[in-house]
Amino acid sequence: MDVDTGVDDALALLLALASPEVELVGVSTVAGNVPLHRTTDNTLRLLQWAGRGDVPVYAGAERPLVRDAVAADDVHGATGLGAAQLPEARNSPAGDGVEFLLNTLQTRPGEVTLVATGPLTNLARAEAQVPGVLRQARQVVIMGGAVRVPGNITPTAEFNFYADPHAARQVLASEAKLVLVGLDVTDQIWLKQVDLQACTGAYAAFCRAACEPVIAFESAHYGFAGMHVHDPVALGAALWPQLFRMQQLWVDVETSGELTAGQVVVDQRALASDQERLGRPVTCAVEVDQTHFLALFTERVLAS
Repeated sequence: MDVDTGVDDALALLLALASPEVELVGVSTVAGNVPLHRTTDNTLRLLQWAGRGDVPVYAGAERPLVRDAVAADDVHGATGLGAAQLPEARNSPAGDGVEFLLNTLQTRPGEVTLVATGPLTNLARAEAQVPGVLRQARQVVIMGGAVRVPGNITPTAEFNFYADPHAARQVLASEAKLVLVGLDVTDQIWLKQVDLQACTGAYAAFCRAACEPVIAFESAHYGFAGMHVHDPVALGAALWPQLFRMQQLWVDVETSGELTAGQVVVDQRALASDQERLGRPVTCAVEVDQTHFLALFTERVLAS
């Protein structure tokens, strides 16, 4: 997993740890929701607290490829983990995040699924250093983009793609086996505050505290007492593809523009042949079985 550990990244990590289908071989971190030192520290603390301090954490890129850094601490809280407090990590980062991606994909070609839930800076840097390395992944599942729906940070852009649009464009052009899980489906999944409060599993108290400021933010903006769980949905697309409806679309990412930086552009021209379309064909999630996804997420993260 490649993460910018704020609240929903933390929930995705807990889902990975609670899923018997997953062998979590390592986690790379990137600046995004909060700066790199916090995303790395949050990841180390969370894995240790969950009893999986054996999973190595690698610190990756501390800034985007080109643009100035942006953050989402107004949503995730100053530390990135909301109101949750975890013990200080005993472990340190095991190395460099980009080197970890390169080594893992090259030594285990076709075996590893890479789930990226933050800006794609680490993936783009790995691809730039060793062209074609992302094609060594069994699959690259990306939480990012808004294909046919509005953005959540600008009128057209989702946060991860806005935070590093140049990286997003490079990764989508890599011809790896990509699955794009954007706001089109993650906005379909709400975790209700009342359901969160009713859960009693080992992770439940942490989740309630971590989600507190996110729920307050989303309640103020959406008028709903709950929150979207964007990053767990992306992991869910890797774990339970049968719950998702996918569509292959020709996509690219706009890298500049006051109103359009980070926008996913879909070439849907009826009169264009595949040779004439702009961008690359990418498998995009367009629909998710909300009931079954939330039932599995609740069972594994909140009630287990």
